Amino acid sequence: MNASTTATARTSRKRPPPEPGQPDKFNAIQKVCAILRVLAQRSPLRLTDIADTTSLNKATALRILNSLIEEGFVSRVTGAKTYELGQEARVMAVGARRSVDIAELAQPSLLRLSERSADTALLSVRSGVEALYLARSVGSHPLQPNYLQIGSRRPLGVGAGALALLVWLPDAEIEAVIEVIVPRLAKSPRITPKFLRERIAAARKAGHTVLIDAAFPGMGGVGVPVRDDAGEVVAALSIGAASDRIRRRESELADMLKKEAQVLARAMAQAPKSARTVKAG
Repeated sequence: MNASTTATARTSRKRPPPEPGQPDKFNAIQKVCAILRVLAQRSPLRLTDIADTTSLNKATALRILNSLIEEGFVSRVTGAKTYELGQEARVMAVGARRSVDIAELAQPSLLRLSERSADTALLSVRSGVEALYLARSVGSHPLQPNYLQIGSRRPLGVGAGALALLVWLPDAEIEAVIEVIVPRLAKSPRITPKFLRERIAAARKAGHTVLIDAAFPGMGGVGVPVRDDAGEVVAALSIGAASDRIRRRESELADMLKKEAQVLARAMAQAPKSARTVKAG
């Protein structure tokens, strides 16, 4: 695992303190979710890694892990001081995939995009102030953005797909998101609030997003929104590649993505209502 993947996985959500005089129950739930989320992204992990990634102290993380082990949602790796998801968590994952979801609906589009571009095609959805990568297809070009993994999260705006999920939000919501994610942009110094506002304005004119040498030096991407039958943005399709490949083919890649976004939108509209699970949170 490279440093970029680690940095992505270590993006954590700020947990608001409980209201004065109120118990810390909601905050406790968030702590449990943070641990399950990081184990779902990459495991097995040591206690130190879990505590560091979730911004919890070791004693708190260990107490939660022990409770999750008792309930079967986490297990210790035999012969190692590491933790991974347990059987109960795996059962839930299987149950969640019994219905066709947007990741399955998007697979044909992702395969066509990666085949025609020779680069990595991705599907992402919004989860709070983050983009969550649900599916991908890797092309044949030898240089691929291997830091973009299924289950990875990035702040909205950090990446072409993540930016596409931000661009078409109401202006007031965009400003609120930018305010929240500012502390998380330290690892991507080129992505500033001013830069994001400029890219948002450009994307609204072009109908697609493009980022080059912004999130990671030498890499870039093009992204487009995927809308439901009510016109709401529910996901994003994007292509990630070396910066020079994006520069040479921005218009071509954008056209490919827009066509597949329409294909995916039609597939969503035709799918049974129970299959239209597209938002992560």
